Amino acid sequence: MPLLKISLSHSELPEESCQRLKREGSAILAEETGKSIDFVMVALDFGNSFSFGGDSSLPTAYLEVKNVGSLPPSVTAALSGRLCELLEDELSMSAQRIYLEFQESERHLWGWDGKTFA
Repeated sequence: MPLLKISLSHSELPEESCQRLKREGSAILAEETGKSIDFVMVALDFGNSFSFGGDSSLPTAYLEVKNVGSLPPSVTAALSGRLCELLEDELSMSAQRIYLEFQESERHLWGWDGKTFA
């Protein structure tokens, strides 16, 4: 149910970095939302053209976290900190160059396996 989409300005990453971002991103999302890792999806998107603060020369990331159900402020704060730390560690990217968006969805607006979660 939870989805983490990581959009990066990097044109590509080593496979080892991709695997770590997916593995660690999944674990963080599952832990912080209390959802089973079996339903967590992580998508990596490369080669985005970002301008952040008028500067397009530095590495930048935009992360989307989507969830069925609520995302309380304590959860979004924890996710923001942990996901930014992951990108700082793996990509040497400044957290000041990372935006995160959190979205809550009602159960009937999320589908899987030919049905919805309603």
